[in-house]
Amino acid sequence: MIAFLQELPDLLKSSSKRLKCLLFSIDVPGQMFKQVLHLSGKPSLLVGFVSRRPLSEMKKWFPDNLILAGCNGMEIDGPDFSWKFPKLPTIRYQLDELFKLLTMEAGPDWTRQNVHLLGAEMTIDLKGENQLKINRLRQLVQNNIAGSLLGATISDNMICVFPQDHWNRQMLIKKIVDLLPVENGLLPTIFYFGADRRDEPAFQETNLHGYSVLLRENIGRKTAARYYLRNNRELQKVLILFGNK
Repeated sequence: MIAFLQELPDLLKSSSKRLKCLLFSIDVPGQMFKQVLHLSGKPSLLVGFVSRRPLSEMKKWFPDNLILAGCNGMEIDGPDFSWKFPKLPTIRYQLDELFKLLTMEAGPDWTRQNVHLLGAEMTIDLKGENQLKINRLRQLVQNNIAGSLLGATISDNMICVFPQDHWNRQMLIKKIVDLLPVENGLLPTIFYFGADRRDEPAFQETNLHGYSVLLRENIGRKTAARYYLRNNRELQKVLILFGNK
């Protein structure tokens, strides 16, 4: 991988006549949120956020002039577009049924405090629970998701339930490239910033249309990202460079 901050001045020169689209994969607004939003007012520069959260939550944080890509399958260019998330209504139904079973087993107060739905995923916090209860909840989850569209990872402190087939963020990049206008007869340049395993398909597609940037230098896995940033300080410098163009 290549250090993105060192290469960015030359990359900006080479793409100076192109529309630029910056996409950030985050789940909650971070420290540089305002700085990123400031970029959205720049000419020939579009900004977007990709998240596991529902679009309804994202709209509470972000203004309408941003590209928003949440997890609920209806984003980008209106209600007719779908991420093709496999059988999303069935997935939601199965998660709701599991939530009801957990409520019956552990009680409504415990469930409200320890079971969290994030988009099409569920996390069950097991910290501080006795082993007997942990074993019961693990068995309940395993029995319930058997034969369903859901899978799970189970650790000592947490159970995470999620669709076995995730929506593919490669589709996000393809769709945005199709939607963005062509300026000066040139296709737009995509800059995709992420670090999550779910960002890998987006990295692969971005490499065809621009620059894929890993937000953390060391992630402990092979990645399709071609560039990296060492820390948030470097990200801040990147945003300043984009803001000055």
